[in-house]
Amino acid sequence: MGNNLSILNKSTVYSEDVKIVALIGPKGCGKTSLVRRLTRDSLHQTSRNPVSSTRRVTHTEINLRGIRIVVLDTPGIGYLGNCKEFSERDVLDLVESWLRKHRRNARLTGILYVQNTDRRVMPTIDSFREICESNDFYSSVVLVATGNLDKLRELETGIWSEVLSRGAKVFPFTGTKESAEKAVALQTSGLRPGRRFYRATAQ
Repeated sequence: MGNNLSILNKSTVYSEDVKIVALIGPKGCGKTSLVRRLTRDSLHQTSRNPVSSTRRVTHTEINLRGIRIVVLDTPGIGYLGNCKEFSERDVLDLVESWLRKHRRNARLTGILYVQNTDRRVMPTIDSFREICESNDFYSSVVLVATGNLDKLRELETGIWSEVLSRGAKVFPFTGTKESAEKAVALQTSGLRPGRRFYRATAQ
């Protein structure tokens, strides 16, 4: 998969044929680490402390399997910046503002909701429905698990169960570039809603 990804530096207004995917999730869940794997950024090491380093929407344009994709990294929900805690609505407003400047139809292709398995936080994504292209909102959502993937089943049968029953997909992010590419590729693969994706772990 590595040969199918290239970093593009052009900033422009994106047409409907470009896929735009937003990384959403609690602070310190691993959104920025996933982007760094996509861009081969080994110059910055992610802190072990669960504190978000993203304070605004940043975007990375890639070409994956011949498809142009823009990945938006967002501040973590619950991140404390400028003396205020970022809420789901605050992050939504930032993404919507970015879309108005860079997207003709001001809509997202889909959402990668990133969550560390050790931090049991209910996915807060319903309000993003209003800025997603698909009429079937949850089919455009991928729940990306980071951290201890042995605990993934607990999330699926617990706080993720309702979102999964509505058609969201699951992907375990293992921290590699290949895994990051696969997570993003789910938004453009056309796979049916509700399908789970697992990678075997070493015993």
